[in-house]
Amino acid sequence: DVNKISRKEWLAYIHSDEELELTNGYESKIPGIENTFQNIPGFCNWSGHSIMKGDSQPWFDYRDGYISAKNPDDEVIRKMINIAETLNAKVQGDDGEFYDETYLSNQKENTTQTHNLKRKAWWKFW
Repeated sequence: DVNKISRKEWLAYIHSDEELELTNGYESKIPGIENTFQNIPGFCNWSGHSIMKGDSQPWFDYRDGYISAKNPDDEVIRKMINIAETLNAKVQGDDGEFYDETYLSNQKENTTQTHNLKRKAWWKFW
C-alpha cells in the first residue's frame, strides 16, 4: 500500500533520532506472575518526553505500516507530527481526526486563554 510506512523507513527513522530507543517489544509486569516479554518488531520508547510517570515512557508501536501511541498527550502528538513530517505521513486520531501544526497552535492558544481566565477575579465575567 502506497500510504503505509515501511518497516525499513521506520527503523531508519528510529536510528536517526537519538530520543528513540528500539526495544522491539516490552515487558509485561503482572504481580504474582513471571514477567514476560512481548515481542513487537519496530516497537520503541521515547526518552524525550518532559514528564515520566513511574518507570513508563511514551512509546511508539509499529504494525502493518502504521505507527501508534496509546493515550498521547500534546507533547506526544507534537512528536508524532514531527515524525510524520519527516516520513511524509499524517497523524490521525481514533475518531478519524487529523493532527498537524495548526492543531498544536490551537491547543497552545486554548491553554493560554484558560490560564488567563484562571487569573481573573472570580466575580468578573465577560
